[in-house]
Amino acid sequence: MTPPAGAEQLAQSIRLVTGAVDGAPVDQYENPTPDSEWRVKDLVNHIAMMLVLTRDAGARTASDPALLTANPVPVLAGRPESEWALVVNGLAEPAAGAWSETRAWQGEAGLGGPPMPAEALGEILIAEFAVHAWDVAVATGQRLDVPESLARAMLGTYAREAPRMRGLGLLADEVPQDVHASPFERSLALSGRNPRWSSRAPEAARGATD
Repeated sequence: MTPPAGAEQLAQSIRLVTGAVDGAPVDQYENPTPDSEWRVKDLVNHIAMMLVLTRDAGARTASDPALLTANPVPVLAGRPESEWALVVNGLAEPAAGAWSETRAWQGEAGLGGPPMPAEALGEILIAEFAVHAWDVAVATGQRLDVPESLARAMLGTYAREAPRMRGLGLLADEVPQDVHASPFERSLALSGRNPRWSSRAPEAARGATD
């Protein structure tokens, strides 16, 4: 993936996830999500953390160590849950902007852990933000429209990276899928999610662990 294409898809994926957070009513923050260990508010907290880490990784600056341990993360601490979506939306542009320059996709970068090729990390971020957009949307009854080009990019990333990520405990086991599943559904399955998951029957699927 070329840096300009990657930057555009990352911005697109971030718009998807922040739009889903913006559309999630606070009174549904206790709803279950495809990750059986998380409620919606836990996922929003995780997305905020990811956006800050994404910004810092793109800019090659050190992140606050508390991001990986605090709950809620520092940018949400002390803020009522009714303001969390506003904070998340404010983090979107800096995160996408940090990866808008070609140099962000060169060399190595990391999200608070060991560095890896920046291009591979950027592609993982594209996939993960889009999957988390689905997590929030399906948990709160929202419709999510994922462009075909983005879905295919996600599928390529998970086909390559999911085994390694699963070995690190970052993803749950792959969910078997119908041969006619769409690229986005196949991406969800590779990430350890059941595309047919419903908040009315969360026990029907095992969620991802990240």
